[in-house]
Amino acid sequence: MSDHGSVTTERTERTTVREGKSVLPWQSDMVAGMVAAGVSVAAFVPDSRLDKVLAGLGGEGVPLRSLTREEECVAYASGQRMGGGRPVVLMQSSGIGNALNALGTLAVPYRLGIPLVVSMRGTLGETNPSQIPVGRAATTFLGALGIQCFSLSRAEDAAGRTKAVLDMAYEAGETAALILEPELGGQRERH
Repeated sequence: MSDHGSVTTERTERTTVREGKSVLPWQSDMVAGMVAAGVSVAAFVPDSRLDKVLAGLGGEGVPLRSLTREEECVAYASGQRMGGGRPVVLMQSSGIGNALNALGTLAVPYRLGIPLVVSMRGTLGETNPSQIPVGRAATTFLGALGIQCFSLSRAEDAAGRTKAVLDMAYEAGETAALILEPELGGQRERH
């Protein structure tokens, strides 16, 4: 267990939330948009940049489902969609490679409409060389499956872009990704 605080999730699983950091406006706007769109559960692989969004969703009563691999998140969300739910999947870009098979063989061909929120690594200012290859290719990988990616780099665009991605997923049945760029801030810019 790390030195971070914790948030209880749907099945008493745990994820971490960094203490002493304030919620950024884009994080609050994303949470409000997800709650307004009726998000019924958030499946995720822990990532520090997503901590405040997850904590906000949990605080609004949205169940959180922490899983160990991104493909499990997509499969879980797919089951939720087939059952009439409105899930969202949150992950770091390095997990896109893990999620491709579930996206390409389940979510996309069956038009389940899974919204993805992807915290980008391997791009602007990255210092960890192991993050760069998949970070550079993440949107290309998703695009090859027909998944549209919408970049979010300005905090003032968070509400509109969040709503648009959720609408595309839930109303049009198209899996779509909201890409959280480093310019947003929220801890990733320091790694």
